[in-house]
Amino acid sequence: MFRKSALAVATALIFTAFVSHDTSACTTFRIRAQDGAILVGRSMELGMPLDSQVMVVPRGMAMSATRPDGKPGATWVAKYGFAGMNTLGVDISTDGMNEAGLSVGTLYIPGFVQYQPFPAQGGNSAVSNLELSNWALSQFATVGEVRAALATMTVYDLTLPPAGPQPLHWAVFDAQGGAIVVEFVEWHQANLRNYVNLTNLNVEPLKLGSTVIDPIGQGSGLIGIPGDYTPPARFIRATALSWSAVPMATASEGANVAFHILNAVDIPVGSVAQKAPATRGAGPRLDYEMTQWATVHDVTNRLLYFRTYGNLAVRKIDLNRVDLTGAAIRHIPMPTAMQAEDVTAQAR
Repeated sequence: MFRKSALAVATALIFTAFVSHDTSACTTFRIRAQDGAILVGRSMELGMPLDSQVMVVPRGMAMSATRPDGKPGATWVAKYGFAGMNTLGVDISTDGMNEAGLSVGTLYIPGFVQYQPFPAQGGNSAVSNLELSNWALSQFATVGEVRAALATMTVYDLTLPPAGPQPLHWAVFDAQGGAIVVEFVEWHQANLRNYVNLTNLNVEPLKLGSTVIDPIGQGSGLIGIPGDYTPPARFIRATALSWSAVPMATASEGANVAFHILNAVDIPVGSVAQKAPATRGAGPRLDYEMTQWATVHDVTNRLLYFRTYGNLAVRKIDLNRVDLTGAAIRHIPMPTAMQAEDVTAQAR
């Protein structure tokens, strides 16, 4: 499809894209810089406000899974400290990276997912879908270790209010170049076959008899790329842009490119709306999908970048400098108010 490759789509236990349905649409991809740095981009789209914070989990912390009946399940001790985005005030990571450079993104895939039944003999070797990210980030350094451990684990469904059932799959990357998608179904790889004509190269003029039809401008090789906000369309755009991205010289330049790719799938409030049932005698209302936050993980240098919908300033957490000792989870706020630098005084 593209002449320049940045390895956008991970090989998987069962191959898939990283997308969702009409009310939630997450996106993730991977690119590389010329200095060898591996960068993972991810966006979080959801209509319900998540009120996320960055959670910093120390190594040595006792962690546990929750059984379907709400009782404590399997327990383990964190081998690695990590930082990730929580949701709704609950310290369950939806996107994170650990001190070894393992990156785990939890993404929606409604209509295409199923889980394993909770073991009748108990849950010592079982983890819930909601807590799989915490388990992987705190326990493993490489994709190979995650793959091997999953072969011995049961992944079951856990529903917690107010979010309700969560149809999830996971994109896992490491600093050695490993990548898998953890799920039990497939669809989106086949959809790529509809777009094998796309290329980052401008097309040649078309000659019809004595008439030459020139392309209308730059970017003619991408004519036909879907521009809507459905998950399959966003996946195609992210795939096209990440595979054709020119590898930058440095990791920081690569992170900048990753955010530009994320901008191409960003959902402004108002562009995606869904009618919601009337409540308490009020008339029908609209729920709006939006990009709540976006992250870029530099898994090579252990740098976690993030920005929010309301505040586009990119912030950075250097896991090499974070104190990952202690007995409690710490939190870093994610600013959501717009900040603009006033440069009026520079007008002399």
